[in-house]
Amino acid sequence: KVKGRRVFFQNQSAQCMRCHSYDDFGGNAGPRLNGVAKRLNRKELLEALVAPSNKIADGYGAVSLKLNDGTSVSGIVVKESEKDIALKVGNEPEKIISKESISERTNALSSMPDMKALLTKREIRDLISFLVTLDKEEH
Repeated sequence: KVKGRRVFFQNQSAQCMRCHSYDDFGGNAGPRLNGVAKRLNRKELLEALVAPSNKIADGYGAVSLKLNDGTSVSGIVVKESEKDIALKVGNEPEKIISKESISERTNALSSMPDMKALLTKREIRDLISFLVTLDKEEH
């Protein structure tokens, strides 16, 4: 846990703090990590670190949709369920789009780098051991 905390706060290759915040420290380009242990298990944390584009946190992933009526819409996925997608498009109110009305979907890639290229397996394990302790929303 201590080694993982060091990776999160100090590793110059990964630079986690540049995009993610914890307590009052860090950036906001990626999701805040307070309470991440309640949202993701160890396996999901590992996938988030080594294949960040597979599942992007609500509010951070961009998507382009082609609809059955021939129109297209692009925006940030605010929330997604089995039936529909809530999209934020610019300054407009959220749009709720039924998945049945979508003919094609293209997810934008995550801006988060694959940590396999930046950290050793040990550092990734240590980082996960730290992240699973972050079960409180506030400090």
